[in-house]
Amino acid sequence: MRDVSPNRSEPRFDLDLPYGKQGELQLADFLNRIADGNGRVEVKHKRYLDHKLYIETHCDKGRSGVFQPSGINVTTAHVWAFVIGDSGIHVAIPTDLLRCMAADTSSRFVEEFDGNCPTRGVLIDFCVLLYRLKCQRGRSNGL
Repeated sequence: MRDVSPNRSEPRFDLDLPYGKQGELQLADFLNRIADGNGRVEVKHKRYLDHKLYIETHCDKGRSGVFQPSGINVTTAHVWAFVIGDSGIHVAIPTDLLRCMAADTSSRFVEEFDGNCPTRGVLIDFCVLLYRLKCQRGRSNGL
């Protein structure tokens, strides 16, 4: 017997196809933004396979001892894309959502001193980002 409980989604081709097409159009738009190369997408390549996203907020170019706004504080990109190691996984997040998460109490302040340009920023937990978004969308009756 088929499970038709209210907590289980039932496949509906008439509804699923248009929803899938919307996803395809969204992805095509994103890929076109990258192909255009006009700076609307900022790409970060993560080295660690985890659920933390480092968002730079300030940098000390040339190790002068003076940190200036950078990264999320100055970007004009509409989307940040994270390449997760060499896993083949890519995550694209609207910049406005990242800015909100950078100010979220769950985000943790960190400093990086590698290389000739130390940075300051926040670690955002991708799982918390999804949870916050789900709660926000749930309040507006749409997911």
